[in-house]
Amino acid sequence: MRIVLFALAVAPIVAACANDPDYIQSPTQLEGTGMELDDMGNEIGVKASLQIPFKTESMEDATDRGALADQLMVDVPYVKVGDVAVSIEWTIKNLVPDQEGTAVIQLNGASEFFVYDPAMINLAAPNDDEAPPTPGLIDGAPIHVPAGGEVSGLIREDQIEEASVDLDMCTRANVSPFAAVLSIDRNRESFQPLTPPMPAMEDYVQTPVGPPIPRAAFANLVRVDLVFKPSQHMVLEFDVRVRDTRGILDPKLLDAPMSELQTFMPMDYVPVPPAAAP
Repeated sequence: MRIVLFALAVAPIVAACANDPDYIQSPTQLEGTGMELDDMGNEIGVKASLQIPFKTESMEDATDRGALADQLMVDVPYVKVGDVAVSIEWTIKNLVPDQEGTAVIQLNGASEFFVYDPAMINLAAPNDDEAPPTPGLIDGAPIHVPAGGEVSGLIREDQIEEASVDLDMCTRANVSPFAAVLSIDRNRESFQPLTPPMPAMEDYVQTPVGPPIPRAAFANLVRVDLVFKPSQHMVLEFDVRVRDTRGILDPKLLDAPMSELQTFMPMDYVPVPPAAAP
């Protein structure tokens, strides 16, 4: 049995032809059994990453970007929100022929500045066993997969745009990941960087620092990371779909030589963990 979950309205054919997407087929698939656990017995699933193949930044673009950064007084990324529109088509295959199951897909990723990986982010106070886990940029609901069947769906462009803005706010503005993912931020015109959180100081309040970061400097995801958590033996296959509105995607996609592609070296986002109660 095959089920298709439509998560994006079908655009008119005329509009679609004006900016057809490029399809980047993931070179790997994710295969899990439901038994992927950490040392504490928590389900961690299986993970895969795909870096979007952007062309090396031209000297002209670099000069323009530097001038804009000087004007705005903030760092301006090469790949900004609005330069590309990214979505992910996925298919889950249940390899157990006589038993239905469920699966969860979580999306994280990296901008050219920072990597967001919930497994690296500890927001819970020490010995707080009831604290909720750090959220992913997108935490999907459990998906029912029929016995021996398939389910297909889409992580939409607007969802990944939201994830890009949330990542930028968490990392460059010190906004709590819980606050970022629980609010709708993709239509923001700016956000204000704050001083780093100081969980050990009870009376401490984050305060604004530096100029606001305007939308013209919002960083887009340049890498998508998927975490697949099936309840039993299943496979996740996915393709990344990119509408390149600025012309910065390499036309050879994943076949492009490394010398033609922009190299990004983002840092892991690791906020200061809360301190133990006195």
